Amino acid sequence: MSETFMGFRRADGRVGIRNYVVVISAMDNVNPVARRIAARVPGVVPICVAYGRGMVAQDAEQHDRVLLHYGAHPNVSAVLVVGLEPVTAKRYADAIAKSGKPVQWLAVQLAGGTAQSVERGVEIVQAMVRQAATEHRTETSIAELLVGLECGASDATSGLTANTVVGMTADWLVAQGGTVILSETEEIIGAEHLLAQRAATPQVATQLLQAVADAEAQARFQGVQIVPLGHDNLAGGLSTMEEKSMGAVRKGGTSPLREVIGYGQRPSQRGLVFMDAPAPGVENITALAASGAQLILFSTGLCNPVGHPLVPTLKLTGNPETALSMADNIDVDVGGIIRGDCTMAEASERLKAAMHEVAEGQLTCAERHGDLEISISRVDVAFLRHRAQGRTL
Repeated sequence: MSETFMGFRRADGRVGIRNYVVVISAMDNVNPVARRIAARVPGVVPICVAYGRGMVAQDAEQHDRVLLHYGAHPNVSAVLVVGLEPVTAKRYADAIAKSGKPVQWLAVQLAGGTAQSVERGVEIVQAMVRQAATEHRTETSIAELLVGLECGASDATSGLTANTVVGMTADWLVAQGGTVILSETEEIIGAEHLLAQRAATPQVATQLLQAVADAEAQARFQGVQIVPLGHDNLAGGLSTMEEKSMGAVRKGGTSPLREVIGYGQRPSQRGLVFMDAPAPGVENITALAASGAQLILFSTGLCNPVGHPLVPTLKLTGNPETALSMADNIDVDVGGIIRGDCTMAEASERLKAAMHEVAEGQLTCAERHGDLEISISRVDVAFLRHRAQGRTL
């Protein structure tokens, strides 16, 4: 991968690798309107949500943070916010506008219902698409890249091959001045001490260990046991949570851990960052995108096909059988490591080349198929209240 790539420089100084016009649904009851608007204009991306009404406290704050960060995302050129009523829609639009992006809002109740809302929305996004088409890529340093790291449908090959290749590539990007975000709190349990040992400061180490302790405490509060091993994980040869965690942390390479951030928060430090967010694939890429990642590296053993609507999600596998059976979902095959015809270093170079191509516009498999989804995690407000009151967990 070259030390530069061609990207879209935004008003807030960040650089995007896509130039989307986005329709953001502020709440679930206007998702159909947002989808219809986007369907009418090629190149427009709908962002639809599962909730949005009646949410409280940190749960509402997290929902808002994700959608506002999506509106201000560097891969986005312009935004239309669709709401049921004007107060929420305008609040979102005003907050997104602070990033310098063109943004308008539309309230279905004011527009006179579905049909009129769709027609007005199509008119707005058509103008946005015309403007976006005049914007051009410029050369920029790869130090501008913020890359999210995710693994899903892991098997016995994941930690040995794909995750290790991602870790080598992450180390390289960090050395170039870039930033990578490791996440999936439940899936570092049993290996968190390895990350803590690499913390840049004692405070960062404490924050990481506290994130894991909180996940364990929440499980006790709910009366469940954390066992993030699915049937596919077990069938793929993973035997324990610790084994899975040891493989998962390999994605973070060997660089010092600079910072621990919350769900969907933006890093304030360059280098390796950990985000405290749930492990399931769609939920985690939702959070990684909200943190500002322009690209996600998603290693998979048995293949999880999903990608993010705003952030190209590049899939790689080290399982030769998966590379063949799920070929239309795999962007980078590093199964040669197991076959013996490819070294780790060669696989990392292959991944870097794919990252560069995707950063400059090549579509990932998930983008071509339209396998794109978000799911904003809900916050267990009862557990937070329980913890704040200092009760025994």
